[in-house]
Amino acid sequence: MHMPTRKPSVDLLTLKHFWKVGTLYRKEFLLYWFTIVSALGISLAVPYLIGKTLGNLTVPGEQVDHYIYALIAVSAISVLANRISYDSLFMLQVKVMSYLQTEVLNALMNRSAGFHNNRVSGKLVSDAADYPSAYNQLSNAFFIDIIPFGLIIVLGIILVSINSPLIGLVILLMTALAIGSTIRFRRRMTTKRIQRQAASKNLTAHLADTIINNQTVKAFGNETEEIGRHQVLNKKLAKLRAQDWRELAVDGSYRVFGLLFFQIAFIIVVVHQVRNDPALLATGIFAFSYTMTISNRLFQIGNMMRTAEEALLLAMPITEMLQENPEIQDAPDAKELVVREGRIVFKDVIFYYDDNPKHDKVFANLNITIKPGEKIGIVGPSGGGKSTLTKLMLRFEDVQNGHVIIDGQNIADITQTSLRKAIAYVPQEPLLFHRSIKENIAYGRPDAADKDIEHAARLANAHAFITKLPDGYDTIVGERGVKLSGGQRQRVAIARAMLKNAPILVLDEATSALDSESEVAIQQALWKLMQGRTTVVVAHRLSTIQRLDRIIVLDGGNIAEEGTHADLLQRKGLYARLWSHQSGGFINE
Repeated sequence: MHMPTRKPSVDLLTLKHFWKVGTLYRKEFLLYWFTIVSALGISLAVPYLIGKTLGNLTVPGEQVDHYIYALIAVSAISVLANRISYDSLFMLQVKVMSYLQTEVLNALMNRSAGFHNNRVSGKLVSDAADYPSAYNQLSNAFFIDIIPFGLIIVLGIILVSINSPLIGLVILLMTALAIGSTIRFRRRMTTKRIQRQAASKNLTAHLADTIINNQTVKAFGNETEEIGRHQVLNKKLAKLRAQDWRELAVDGSYRVFGLLFFQIAFIIVVVHQVRNDPALLATGIFAFSYTMTISNRLFQIGNMMRTAEEALLLAMPITEMLQENPEIQDAPDAKELVVREGRIVFKDVIFYYDDNPKHDKVFANLNITIKPGEKIGIVGPSGGGKSTLTKLMLRFEDVQNGHVIIDGQNIADITQTSLRKAIAYVPQEPLLFHRSIKENIAYGRPDAADKDIEHAARLANAHAFITKLPDGYDTIVGERGVKLSGGQRQRVAIARAMLKNAPILVLDEATSALDSESEVAIQQALWKLMQGRTTVVVAHRLSTIQRLDRIIVLDGGNIAEEGTHADLLQRKGLYARLWSHQSGGFINE
């Protein structure tokens, strides 16, 4: 399996973006820096004053009261600064994480249907959730640990070295050993960490895919196979974890040995220095207290850096995605679509899917004009371009050449939102939200009154089955509507389109999941809905389009025939063959 490679530039982009978002909340961001005051006070000023107090007790006539007063004042200030800084940091994290979560959702919503079709939704959800969590981890590592610790080390070594360069040198060497060995270890482990993260994401993706398709797994009796696949991925992740953590344990033992060695050396040096110059006792006491404070932090520096690295790895997929331009974008000067009549024109359209390596054209030079209020059917063999036509109309995909025009307005020059607001779309596979039936029907008109929702449901022949559900219109339909049958989901989707009441109607196999009796009732409702609207109906089930004004037969991306149902039957061409092959209203392909 191909493993992703680490891109240092992505880490830098993540850090820059997190910093930029953090500075949006100026008050919390500025107040956080009281952490430095708190850290320096507790880790440097307090041991320094303690050292001065104890060291001067042996000096005849030396007063230490002022050191004690200073110690009390510094301690009080440090505690207050600590409280202010942590309150501010936590509020900053809450606000930034909320901002990032919304930013990620907005970015994902702006990506094309093709982008989402080529990715496992579970992994995208995992990446989206990890992004703000990565900020939380990273800000804790930097703001609480790394930045204050770095300043404490630098200033502490300077204070000690002023009075005793030799003691300062020992502390400097101890610090350099701990930091240097940690950096070297982290660099050596980077590739393994990336592999482990990729293995973790693959396991998450399989878990999500299996749970979403749980019913399919059960229908084929493949629980054992899926668990086996999960175990293979899980064992790979466990192996990478074991390697990583075993290396971490070995590195930790080396670091403990190094720190203990330097602590012993430090004690020997301090004893030697104080024996030769008793005036250095205060410096020795401060240096000892300071060293004990930072030794544990030096041992933990590996965890600090590991936390930062893990956070950067978690953020990497979304950071990379945020650098990419959405596949479908509004023009800088895009205007709102104004539908006056509903005339739709496909003019010299050339289109192919970008993920097709050969760029085989779906449409080579397509020209279709749909008159205002005209009701047309799109039929033809599979792969002929029927559903692609609706994707281009809704701008789920962009044409490579040519234009799609609605009432004289090129849809590439109008906002995607206004375009889709003007079209009521019922796809072949209606996907519902894990919300109530009422919310699903009202999705296109969230402010719709209950009576309007019920009226739309009645027109879609859905009211009867809805009222029999445990909670009626408040029944939660489950993820993707799985608690409803295919026909019930289709009727809810049709009710949603009816309630939206848009000037253009697109039905992509809208009755494919209905039984014959329900189909007749729905067709009557749809016929009422079509009145006064430009309507495009994609169908394999030819019985659904007989009454339409015109039928266009697509074959291999070209218009093979067009005309009324009766005209096309008389021509005895492709449409007539498709009609004759039908069994129960379906094309036999």
